[in-house]
Parts: sequence; C-alpha cells; structure tokens
Amino acid sequence: MRHAGLVALLALGTVVCTEPVERVTEVLTPAPSASVTPAGERITEIVGDAVVVETPFANGEVGAPVSVTGTADVLGAAVTIRVLDEGGDELASTIVEASCGNGCAGTFAAELFFFVQERTLGWIEVSGASEQAPSPMVRVPVVLFG
Repeated sequence: MRHAGLVALLALGTVVCTEPVERVTEVLTPAPSASVTPAGERITEIVGDAVVVETPFANGEVGAPVSVTGTADVLGAAVTIRVLDEGGDELASTIVEASCGNGCAGTFAAELFFFVQERTLGWIEVSGASEQAPSPMVRVPVVLFG
C-alpha cells in the first residue's frame, strides 16, 4: 500500500512539471552607453570593463535591502557600492572587498538599506580605483521602492 501512494505522488509531480511554457522572458544584458537614450529609455552606464554588476538587473524593481553582486578587478580589491535616487543623491553606500583585485577579477556582494517614500527611479552604482583613468564604474538603472 505504501508504494501505491508514492507512485501517485510522483505521477502528479510529473504532470505538473510537463505543462507547456506559456511565456518566455528574454535575457537582460547591459549595453554600454549614456544614461538615457534619445527616446528617454534609461540604460546601464559602463565606464571601463573592470567592474561587472550581476544583480540587480537593469530596470528591475529593488526594495530595501537591495542585494548587489558582481565581479571587479580594482586596486586593493576595494569596491564602492551606492544607491542613488534619480537626481544622483546618495541614499546608501558601502565599501566591500572583492575576493581578488590588482590584476584579477574577484567576486563581491553586499546588501544596502535605503528608504524612499514612494516608487522612484534610481541607480545602483558600483565603482573602484584603477591605475588607469577613468576609474571603472557601472551604473545600473532601477526602480526603488521602500
């Protein structure tokens, strides 16, 4: 008797897992460019190639705390992460250490707490120091909510 119940449970799981996919989302990839296109669309701003932000995604909604992850090859492995409102005012910031730096790309992760009264456009900015100018920086456009 015990085995019959197990088989029925497995069969039910199989039916649920084989349902057809109704919607597919496309992969989000940031493109280097200015912060706003002529059509007004906000896009990722990238200076150099030493910093890569993996999360949050461009134009995604982020609440507090926001989790920021990525890789960076910067001097001293010191990565500065900031949450900015649409006008560029700083809402939160921290400095974290990447797992490697000074010639190798290391991973970093941080959670930042911020407060906004209502949904608003903003930016997640990640930067570091470099021996070459300009310093590497990525600015990811997001929708902030508290």
